[in-house]
Amino acid sequence: MKETKERKLTKKILAIVLSAVFFATAVSTAVFAVNGDSDSDSESDSTTSSSVVGDDSSSDPSDESSDPSDESSDPSDESSDPSDNSSDSSQSSDNTSNSSNSSDNSSQNTSNTTQPTTAPTTPTTPTTPTNPQTNNSLAVGTKFTVGNYMYMVTGANTVSLKGFANNVSLSTVQVKNTVTYNGGVYNVTKIGTSAFKGENGIKKVIISKSVTDVGKHSFWQCKNLTKVRIKPNVTIIRKGAFRYCSKLKTINIASTVLKEIKSNAFNNIKSGAVVNVMNDPVRKLVKANVSSKVTVNMM
Repeated sequence: MKETKERKLTKKILAIVLSAVFFATAVSTAVFAVNGDSDSDSESDSTTSSSVVGDDSSSDPSDESSDPSDESSDPSDESSDPSDNSSDSSQSSDNTSNSSNSSDNSSQNTSNTTQPTTAPTTPTTPTTPTNPQTNNSLAVGTKFTVGNYMYMVTGANTVSLKGFANNVSLSTVQVKNTVTYNGGVYNVTKIGTSAFKGENGIKKVIISKSVTDVGKHSFWQCKNLTKVRIKPNVTIIRKGAFRYCSKLKTINIASTVLKEIKSNAFNNIKSGAVVNVMNDPVRKLVKANVSSKVTVNMM
């Protein structure tokens, strides 16, 4: 009868399980065979013909006796079926666990794959405009020094120029549009009262376009001042701003919005000085506030 796949599998498993027993039996049989061969050799020396007959007759029972053993092996093969089934069950459970492990690994790999490679970006803090700057504004009236100059806070983002820093003296005063201090950015909108009064080392003044107000006595009696340049946006020049600047000979006023010049702003400047302006309204305003010895021209 043709063996089924199940029987073949059963025999393989049985062969593995009983391999140790078969090995021991084979060793014992080999030892016994060696001893038997020695005995048969001695018997063949005495009676050759009878030994041949004996061998033929003894071989038949052994062959017949081997049949039951072969048949008896069938039940053992069949009895091994439950163990084979159980091994199949364990194998299937192993396969199930392996599949679950593989699914776990695949899910882990999937999670690793889908995990973002970069950390989420944190929202950036909105930047505040340079002007106005209120986050770090100082209280009005606070004075501070930056570089060669001293300033005073006049508003949330404005300061006036109060003069030189301690122990500083320059020949040119160049007013900046903005100044930064303690994280705050301030527009310089005014030359403070008496800011550079009596500073005889000054020879030239350049007033930036951020300035709208040239303060009272701001350059009073700067005896060596010879040239002043006023950029656009100045609207007022206060009382005595350039009075007694006896060497002041050239004044260029680029502002077209100058509305007011207070008394004595340009009194006692150099005789024959020249004031250059941008438009006729400013020309008339200046001419009304300077000596007849001062020439007012259009630029």
